[in-house]
Amino acid sequence: MLLDARSIPDGQTLTADLCIIGAGAAGITLAMELLTTGLNIILLEAGGKTRAGDSQALYQGALNDPVRHLPLDQARYRQLGGTTSLWGGRCIPFDSLDFDQREWVAHSGWPFPQKVMEDFYRRAHTYCECGGYDYRVSSALPGAPPSMLPGFEDGDVSTSGIERWSPPTQFGKVYRPILARAENVRVLLHAPAVELQASPDGKRIDSVDVATFSGRRFNVRARTTVLAGGGLETTRLLLASRRIHREGIGNHSDWLGRGYMSHIHGVIASATLTAGQEVMFGYEADPQGVFCRRRIGFSEEAQRRHRLLNLYMLLDRPLVGDPDHGNAVLSAAFLLKRLLGGRQQEQLGKGKYALYWRHIKNILAGSPQALSVLPKFGRKRLLQRRRIPSLLMRSRSNAYYLYFQSEQIPHRDNRVTLGDSRDEFGTPRLRLHFGVTEQDRESVQRAHELLDQELRRQNCGYLTYLGKDVPQLMRDVKAVLGHHVGTTRMSADPSEGVVDSQCRVHGIANLFIASSSVFPTSSHANPTLTIVAMALRLADHLKSTQAVVTRV
Repeated sequence: MLLDARSIPDGQTLTADLCIIGAGAAGITLAMELLTTGLNIILLEAGGKTRAGDSQALYQGALNDPVRHLPLDQARYRQLGGTTSLWGGRCIPFDSLDFDQREWVAHSGWPFPQKVMEDFYRRAHTYCECGGYDYRVSSALPGAPPSMLPGFEDGDVSTSGIERWSPPTQFGKVYRPILARAENVRVLLHAPAVELQASPDGKRIDSVDVATFSGRRFNVRARTTVLAGGGLETTRLLLASRRIHREGIGNHSDWLGRGYMSHIHGVIASATLTAGQEVMFGYEADPQGVFCRRRIGFSEEAQRRHRLLNLYMLLDRPLVGDPDHGNAVLSAAFLLKRLLGGRQQEQLGKGKYALYWRHIKNILAGSPQALSVLPKFGRKRLLQRRRIPSLLMRSRSNAYYLYFQSEQIPHRDNRVTLGDSRDEFGTPRLRLHFGVTEQDRESVQRAHELLDQELRRQNCGYLTYLGKDVPQLMRDVKAVLGHHVGTTRMSADPSEGVVDSQCRVHGIANLFIASSSVFPTSSHANPTLTIVAMALRLADHLKSTQAVVTRV
């Protein structure tokens, strides 16, 4: 059932078998999996049913590098369903190597191998509505051309893998009717958790303090508590709960808040291909109608030999703001963004009118193309539940921008701490120190060099960098939106992390974390699919350890 926490009397104590803090992808997956167990569940959501309201401002915090990382209150959202309300839908599982201890990646290695996750990934595909658990062109796209680049053979570089796209699934919208009907689940909206109260001996969580914008406060006493409020907010709650654990709950190893990772991404080169119009770079639909896209990856052997961090690349459209692309559709998209962009127009300076005129000439020269493409794209993007992820245009010159997304190393100095300012409820706001290491940058450069060598060796093309100073291009790369990883890292040894292999906080018997913050390393992949898979794994663990009564 759905309830408004602002109606709960001040000072009341609610009891439950399980309290889940955060109703995003992880929290809702947990609740859905445990519906039939007979457990009495309370699911706390800081936002509302479809809006964040005043709660969004609680995300605000300090940031050392606002150029390379978004402000902390952007790219994540408080409402039922959490940030899946903003999610683009990209789904990629982590690779086997991501789980291994890699000698060239400090603090790498998960407490279990990737094969443990196989069944959970399959089940996660159902929740994310992204089709079958199959990421190979040959089997996922039957009848499609087998190669992205005709004549290119996989080896160190592979072009036979795909990414999948969720509709995207907004978890709050899709699973709300089921949660609303569930008699043993109370979803409390507008209910920010502000502190965890540990037992006097510090070995259990006795209760969760909840505040509301109506001025009322109450607490939840549960046998088990799961933090599922996202990477940054989960860490803040642990750091701020200091009555018994003076450095924060879970900070026994001094890893709490450390090892923060996002993904770095961008474009530093273009790829000119010799394969003509047969290049497979756009979206393709599998037999279930799920949008898929081919990607460029690097073999495990190549990553080991060249000491690469894991990354993937995509052949992408030209930058829409550059009129040299000569494309009417892209120019129309650029001008539309500028008309709606407000202050963005001012940033173009005095030369903006000449730039606008060059785009207008593209539109005039190619208006039939724009009229034929934009309505079709608009239908696929706006009128279908399973929407096409983006507008991609084939290059007339067979040159494509090469988008990359790469993991970062889990560096201890990349971290979140509590700042000096406090939010409306008196909880310290976060302060994030984000940096890109030299190893992060050098790995991306080596990957581009390796791809260029393979394209040339196989007579399939070559790369052209977007500037002469490649190291400077790499210094300009930024963090991917909303990927907050690693601040409550998982470790078998309590001295090396925050949670154990079952995502239980070391030394706290009844506190678990369901978040990308537990990932020891980040892979190259967007985290949502793995967040859901890990939530399913935790749900199975809770089913086996909690006293449950299965409903018929």
